Amino acid sequence: MLPSILLGIVLGVAQAPLVPPLPRVPLPRPAANAIRASVHSNHVPAGTRAGGTLTIALDVVESAWKPEGDDDPEVPVLAFAEHGKAPTVPGPLIRVPQGTEVRMTLTNRVDSAIIIRGLRPGVSDAADTLTIAARQTRELRYRLAKPGSYFYWGAFDGTTLVDRLWKDSQLNGALIVDPPGGSPPDHVFLISEWYHPYGDRTDEDVMVINGKAFPYTERLELRQGDSTRFRVLNTLPAFHPMHLHGFYYRVVARGAWDRDRPLSAEMQPLVNTDLLPPGGTLTLAFVPTTPGNWLFHCHFSFHMNDETSLVGSPRDSIESAAADVQHASSPSSEHHMRGLVIGIHVKPSPGWIDYSASPNPRAIRLLVQRKPHGLLNGMATAYGFVVQKGDTPPPRDSVDLPAPVLELERGKPVRISVVNNLPEPTGIHWHGLEIPSFPDGVPGWSGIGDHVFQPIAPGDTFVAAFTPPRAGTFPYHSHLNERHQMESGMYGAIIVTDRPRDLAHDHLVLVGGGGPAVYSKVESPYALVNGRTEPQPLRLTAGETHRIRIVTLHPDWRVTLTLRNDSTIGRWRAVAKDGYELPKAQATEGTANVEMGPGETADFELRPTRPGEWRLEIKTTDPGWYIPLPIIVVPASRPGQ
Repeated sequence: MLPSILLGIVLGVAQAPLVPPLPRVPLPRPAANAIRASVHSNHVPAGTRAGGTLTIALDVVESAWKPEGDDDPEVPVLAFAEHGKAPTVPGPLIRVPQGTEVRMTLTNRVDSAIIIRGLRPGVSDAADTLTIAARQTRELRYRLAKPGSYFYWGAFDGTTLVDRLWKDSQLNGALIVDPPGGSPPDHVFLISEWYHPYGDRTDEDVMVINGKAFPYTERLELRQGDSTRFRVLNTLPAFHPMHLHGFYYRVVARGAWDRDRPLSAEMQPLVNTDLLPPGGTLTLAFVPTTPGNWLFHCHFSFHMNDETSLVGSPRDSIESAAADVQHASSPSSEHHMRGLVIGIHVKPSPGWIDYSASPNPRAIRLLVQRKPHGLLNGMATAYGFVVQKGDTPPPRDSVDLPAPVLELERGKPVRISVVNNLPEPTGIHWHGLEIPSFPDGVPGWSGIGDHVFQPIAPGDTFVAAFTPPRAGTFPYHSHLNERHQMESGMYGAIIVTDRPRDLAHDHLVLVGGGGPAVYSKVESPYALVNGRTEPQPLRLTAGETHRIRIVTLHPDWRVTLTLRNDSTIGRWRAVAKDGYELPKAQATEGTANVEMGPGETADFELRPTRPGEWRLEIKTTDPGWYIPLPIIVVPASRPGQ
């Protein structure tokens, strides 16, 4: 949150000189005798296996932990340690075949009682809850009978999974039970957070994967064409829309820390973004078909930027709000990816030929611009896009809201010239499209070898050349200083088709930012639906089938969309997710209600039976904002009319 003194200035007297934010409060320091925790990448299981028995001893110890670089802040945590070894974050990996008997010794070496859960997935809460008093040792013997992806966790006595804060936040460890015959090779990623509240001052937090925040997370080295499997374990009380660049992944199983639910083959969705719930687990599989540099990350911008860092870099909301009020450029060069990001290098297979531009591509000139006083009743600057038509560029202070829909044809090459008319650098990501790495649009990352995409500097042009291989609904958006630029309008929809759309029956609902979150106390919602806070109605014809394409891109919020009138909730049929047409088993009719995170798209078929007035209620899942989209169903025209 913004310090109250700056918030008052931004909302009240924008012409007054800006007062610097309150200084950051010193972080708590580890105890003098705290042992340095090492990072655990979940590659090597702990304990000793002999026959069908695992013998393992775990300690809970006071630790000092560096969640970022070696020269960055060190903070105190409690951590698990294999007895006789240094503590690790996350804790030691427990990985055994189904049916293994576990003989465990647990020792609490701190001065507070600790509750531990998750060691016995699939049993009752009472059987899986262990309280260990200060300086106490407990012996356990049990059998792990249910295969799946789980995690065990600890907390101060009286604390639950969702309200652990800084000191006990890293008492987590992965627990994997393999089925008979073993599991395919995989990577285990455990997500955790260190969070320290400071009352009326800026809170401090850092989010990590396997004990480190990007750019210090593990870099995966994959080979083109090799099957890959991730197990993602979320120990946070927060959702994470997990997005994979470049490829679709198949959701093999979903679960929680104490249970797992494999999905049958026909019910495994193929997606590029999936909403992982608090305490949830996700097992996914994909084939990296295209070499180059790719990312796997949470799509909430504040989970992957400078705000989720202990280093002391500029805070996105503070810096961007100050720049916006003064009508100056945002210091985007100071913003970097942090937090919940995994970098992936895909090595080309022998004989691979680099992408070469197809002849006679369709040319699109896409201008990135800003419009002062364009959002939040004139209080905020709108950032966004304009497609140049003809030889004359549009005015430099023009922005189209909603952003231009990029209508592309499947299998037809396109050459998009992105012209940056902002006073700050940017980068554009063509979210979900299966394209070469270089135009994927992540500054300083996308590409292969020495051919790496760099930020598009003010006044520069970047050419993204690719051929969309699949018809579907996709987003495009900023991938630099995302929270500021996307909140301010830098997002749009890409619709790839085999033939021109029938706009009378094919409708787009684009949900995204409507101004920086610093302005959250103004009356106008800081969100837009189809470019407006009061969107124009959709007009549907009774008795005819319509396609509703939903794109959610607000960088800060999960949203719920519900189709209803004054008396009932409607019904629709799901037909696509993230641009991928659903197979018959998943393309089912159901209640017209869906929850989505940033970066997700979903297509539904709707066939209204009679004329009337409906509304698509679009609101944040948590308390925030609400925007209704009117839907007017008109009678079908009679022959001869």
